[in-house]
Amino acid sequence: MRILLGISIIILLVAFLLESEGGDSDKASIEGIKRSLGQDQSIGNCRGFDFSGKVSDGFFVQHGGQKVRVRIPVDYLLFPEAGSTFTREGDGKANFNFHRETLKPYPRHEMFGKIIAGKEEWVSFLVTNLIEIDAIAKFSANLFSGTEMTSETPSFPERLVSEDLFEVQFQPTWQAKNLFFGKTGTLITDVISCDVPALGNFPHCQQITRLGKFDVKIGYPRDQITHWKLLKEKTNDLLECMAE
Repeated sequence: MRILLGISIIILLVAFLLESEGGDSDKASIEGIKRSLGQDQSIGNCRGFDFSGKVSDGFFVQHGGQKVRVRIPVDYLLFPEAGSTFTREGDGKANFNFHRETLKPYPRHEMFGKIIAGKEEWVSFLVTNLIEIDAIAKFSANLFSGTEMTSETPSFPERLVSEDLFEVQFQPTWQAKNLFFGKTGTLITDVISCDVPALGNFPHCQQITRLGKFDVKIGYPRDQITHWKLLKEKTNDLLECMAE
């Protein structure tokens, strides 16, 4: 670390001297030095996520089944020991998790006590290959309402919960889960199912969405549902970092 700091100081000193004496060519050299220094400082960080640990090459499956090569920050895997499986093209399904505020990896051994206490601070997600979102919406509405499968998405009243998020209103209300749709206009973009709060339990939500060409399931405590867009955005940031 001291060696790197010393190198950085020397580079900045050289840049200062050139800037004091030089013309256009020297200024171009200065900009090149500054860019190089900036790149060196940013190694290991991508959009706030930590890539300084072990990074493994691997594969994700896009919507429709096509496999794409990605880089896996192993510390973000729920089971880091599974990191080596991503080097095989036939694999590519595993749970990732990160602290929802710091974006740092959340070690599995630190999770258990928080789960018991209902103080979960992390977001989990899984990249998978799903059917179309509107088909998932139809299936979920039929399942949770107890109605028969139909060719159309069942029509139920919806209650606005937060911006672009609607809770589907079922009758009767005996269901063990609540269903929410995230929308852009009238288009359903997200299907979110949440445990119904009950005495002694800590309800969770599963959000099914598409981020770019990836089908993703995102999990978090129910008390975070109003932040569904932000959690989706952060998940997308990590996915894009892995796909770069």
